[in-house]
Amino acid sequence: MGSIPTVSMNGWLLRAPWLCEIRPVAGVQHVASADGTPIAYRASGSGDPLLLVHGSATSGADWLFALPYLRDRFTVVTMDRRGRGASGDGPEYRMAREAEDVLAVLDAVDAELLTGHSYGALCSILAVAADRTDRLRRMVLYEPPIAVRAEWLTSLDELVAQGDLSGALEGFLGSAGVPAAQFDAIRSSPAWPTLLDAVPALPRELRACAAWQHPRGPIDVPTLFLQGGDTKGGAYLDGLEALKAAFPNHRDELIPGQHHIAHVFAAEAFAGLVGDFCAVR
Repeated sequence: MGSIPTVSMNGWLLRAPWLCEIRPVAGVQHVASADGTPIAYRASGSGDPLLLVHGSATSGADWLFALPYLRDRFTVVTMDRRGRGASGDGPEYRMAREAEDVLAVLDAVDAELLTGHSYGALCSILAVAADRTDRLRRMVLYEPPIAVRAEWLTSLDELVAQGDLSGALEGFLGSAGVPAAQFDAIRSSPAWPTLLDAVPALPRELRACAAWQHPRGPIDVPTLFLQGGDTKGGAYLDGLEALKAAFPNHRDELIPGQHHIAHVFAAEAFAGLVGDFCAVR
């Protein structure tokens, strides 16, 4: 493949697995969440607003590679979850606060379309379950981590306490099923130091995952469950069918040859599935 180009978005530099057109993203805006915490978001493109909620160890910049394939069809909104990027962080952490953040951004941009990846998928589910309105038209959930093992927490706590953020991030990505080739690309990218900055927030998020309880009652929003075709068991598959039972209007799609970060390494395929599903009225 030769040298891999780097691209920039709002101060982030990322190693691109292939060269794609990157257009500037609009400036940062903020909305106050229910507890007053400022939550940052950026909007670009044209069409119905589509909010993207990122997972752990990253920020809204995680959607960089998917943006070119979505913003000709939607006004794409990428938020920084609390404690990440340009967003603030409250004194007491609960996943319920993150759900309130999602609802605040949905309100700010008047969005009826929502996509969540990994931990962001759990925040999205909790937001919709707590809201109990018909505000959403469609939702996409990409590999929510509903079966986090206790040994992951113990190991992560020890590494963070020792100040070994690199070891903690490597262990986290390994537990997330990131294959060696993709892991090496991430570790060698200029974004690696920025990813390390997000590591101290990982233990609280994994604890929230470990305490996850499926929503009570049905969530009637038409929902697409996305899964990497090569994702194997663990946090993203164990118990997934029980979660899907709460979504009577759901469908499933596989992204062939991919694992947990297809929005980076197979951005066009990922965006195609999200866009086609969300475009249906």
